[in-house]
Amino acid sequence: MTEANWDLFRLFSVVARTGSVNRAAHELGMSQPTLSRRLKELERYVAAPLFFRAPSGVKLTQEGEDLQRSAGDMMLAFESFQRDLRSRVGQRSSVVRISATEGMTKHWLLPRVKELRRRNSRIYLEIISTVSQQSVATSDLDYVIRMGDPGENDLIGKRVADVPMGIFASEQYLAGRPAPRSLPELKDHDIIGHTADFVSFRNVRPNQRHLLEYFSEAAGIRSVVRVNPVANHFAAAGCGLGLALLAVPFAQAEGLVQVLPQETVTMNVWLLRRRESDLRSLTREVRRFLEAEFATSREWLAGTPRSARPAKRKA
Repeated sequence: MTEANWDLFRLFSVVARTGSVNRAAHELGMSQPTLSRRLKELERYVAAPLFFRAPSGVKLTQEGEDLQRSAGDMMLAFESFQRDLRSRVGQRSSVVRISATEGMTKHWLLPRVKELRRRNSRIYLEIISTVSQQSVATSDLDYVIRMGDPGENDLIGKRVADVPMGIFASEQYLAGRPAPRSLPELKDHDIIGHTADFVSFRNVRPNQRHLLEYFSEAAGIRSVVRVNPVANHFAAAGCGLGLALLAVPFAQAEGLVQVLPQETVTMNVWLLRRRESDLRSLTREVRRFLEAEFATSREWLAGTPRSARPAKRKA
């Protein structure tokens, strides 16, 4: 044997403490012959006898006493390491890290944190609010709520909703000039931002690309401001600076007015995770909660307010 298995030192420590191979075997839940064989392996490794064997039990040799002191120090250090590791693992396991876009964070995710915490007060959320595609691995994220392109192939998850993007302005802006009646008229209006500000327009449906093309053309002519992060497009539109391309449910929540409501671009919403995330029980609990909440809010995310839903006909 060229190396001693750490477990051999653990077995030796139990025998040295109990003073009996039989008692140690019973405590360890193994047979006496197996324990004796493992002790002989350790003696071959240290090249010295560790016990004097007698009918009443075992006594340590000089080499055994030296090893017991060293092994005791190792066991104490290892127990300290285990306590520290359990503490660190416990702290990380109670933290669930989520990345989501600014609009999704403000208008959908944050309003649900209170209910999630009511169900389990041990859960602590760390939310990274950004439109940029965060790397799950390098950022140590548990979940990514991503709009548009799902991105990394090593993530698993599913599409949980669809969110339309539309053109919005403030009432203040529209009071000063009439709303466009068609996409070509966008070039006659002040434009906030540019389609290039969005990283998620890769899988747009072909029949919806014309909205992006007209908005991009208009931005090239009369873009009055480009501001990052994209969440500030809501604020810029609210200040009456011009027309902005915004997520419909979030813009409606901000009190903005949609122009050309028939013209939208649909973005898929993905709830993605690493496979390893399911190893943590609290993380699994958060996933089930998020999936259920997405299922119950699909209509709102699709830009269909409750008041705008068609009434049921009476029989």
